[in-house]
Amino acid sequence: MKRDRLFVPLNKHWYDLFANGKKKWEIRGVGPLFNPGTVRVGRDVELRRGYAKEGAIWGKIVEVHIVSTVYIPIINIMDDLFPIPTNSPLWSEIREYNAKYSEFIVFKIEVNKNTATKETKS
Repeated sequence: MKRDRLFVPLNKHWYDLFANGKKKWEIRGVGPLFNPGTVRVGRDVELRRGYAKEGAIWGKIVEVHIVSTVYIPIINIMDDLFPIPTNSPLWSEIREYNAKYSEFIVFKIEVNKNTATKETKS
């Protein structure tokens, strides 16, 4: 039987931050896959590095917000959402992502500690 879970593919950098316990929030543009109907408190989440078969990190959604920008100072989670230095080249990627959508869904994931992988140290 397939679990009712939200599948969240991540690039290596964001996946590693979740695996190492440094990232607790995820943000996605609101659309068919990520919206208030699919991203809801209590739902299981499966985080993966892209679409790799191994290395799943399981968790549960514990908080959800809809916002109009990735720069969400109103809920004061920027350090947990983007735990990267201010000079990181990832900020240009974040700016481009922000321009793609008019609305974003931000959700906090409580990771099951026994599923976080240790293979991410590089």
